[in-house]
Amino acid sequence: MSCVQATVLMLALAGIGAALAQDHSAAPMMAPARSPLTEQGWSDLSTRSGRISDADSIVDQFRERFPDRPRIAVLWHQALSDRVSDWYGYHRTTLAMSGKSSQSDGKKRTQQQGNVAAGVQSETRGVPGERQKETSFALRDGLIGTFQSAGASMVDEGLARRLSDNALEDGTFSRLSPDQLRLQMRALAEYADYVLELTAGDGSDPGYRVRVLSTENATVVTTFSTTAEPPESEKESHWVVTSSGYQKRDMPVSLSQIGRELALLTMERMRP
Repeated sequence: MSCVQATVLMLALAGIGAALAQDHSAAPMMAPARSPLTEQGWSDLSTRSGRISDADSIVDQFRERFPDRPRIAVLWHQALSDRVSDWYGYHRTTLAMSGKSSQSDGKKRTQQQGNVAAGVQSETRGVPGERQKETSFALRDGLIGTFQSAGASMVDEGLARRLSDNALEDGTFSRLSPDQLRLQMRALAEYADYVLELTAGDGSDPGYRVRVLSTENATVVTTFSTTAEPPESEKESHWVVTSSGYQKRDMPVSLSQIGRELALLTMERMRP
């Protein structure tokens, strides 16, 4: 190697060392990639009900949290109205009068003065709401039976309203038709500890929407939406003989199973 070549090599090595000695920011760390899902894993993720525990554990824990048999009224396919009365008014008229009078009997003179005010308000009863949608007996049976198995007392909202109305009736039949919205709230406050609103979801949120309210302190106990599909491990399935061999097929989920799942999901989320 000639002296020139040796000099060039030494200069190159010195430049590399200087570059390595300079401070530089650390390269950004790459986030670990997620493990890919299997077909079954994706199916479980996309259709899971959201239930964390098994049915028996949910029932046992609910009994521990609510040992005094909570009274639950279910509003099927409806929610409590924002209005508090059937009646509403736009106009109010007030009439005020004042007067003074004096009287004398020859010996003693007395004066009287007074004010009188009267008000009149014109009210109109709102149009009846939409007819409540009919709820499948099987869905009702699945939800009510599951709650009852956990120790809850299920209140019939319609009967509670009738009982409250009957208690207000004094037998003269002179009072006007009762205010339905006020009567409903009176009945729920008297006969239920919790109100469970069950409504159907929309196109962007299919399935069911559940909201539980406390009649004691007007708090929202829980609210969620779900397709109410039972876990895969709890679905009934059968092996079917086909031209290509045995195939495992799941039975369609019944409305009774959906009602049961709705009850379990609600119980899992309810806290006193």
